[in-house]
Amino acid sequence: MAKNKAGRTGLLRKGIIMVLAMAAALSLIGCSGTKLSGDFDEEKVKAAAQEAIDHLVAGEYEACVSLMDEEMQAAISAEVLAANMEAMNEQKGAFQEYKSCSVVGQKDKDGTEYAVAVVIAAFEKGNLTFTVSFDKEMKMHGFWMK
Repeated sequence: MAKNKAGRTGLLRKGIIMVLAMAAALSLIGCSGTKLSGDFDEEKVKAAAQEAIDHLVAGEYEACVSLMDEEMQAAISAEVLAANMEAMNEQKGAFQEYKSCSVVGQKDKDGTEYAVAVVIAAFEKGNLTFTVSFDKEMKMHGFWMK
């Protein structure tokens, strides 16, 4: 019986991760990937993405939320981040190191430009890919982990 319950819990977590990944993919429909706008500094975008992830893996969820734009702050609380990260910690273990980071430009359907950092981080039990987008004021506009 305990094994069956554990199996259902694992399936539920995988389902939640799949839904989050699908939501991230759907949010990019209508957006076009482009060369990074001259309004962004690639190194600053990389550093800002890693800062957000550093807060997240350190359990500093309020600090992570403070980096978000108003729209994201209204949609995601520190408690939601904590719940998602706890689930990831159970699945992936402790953070080890950053493996890679790349930055591209993105425009939404209204022509608003964003910088998007894709960060691959190594954890004890595997890698996680973080996708972090920033507006021109360097506030996080999107944050996904898969």
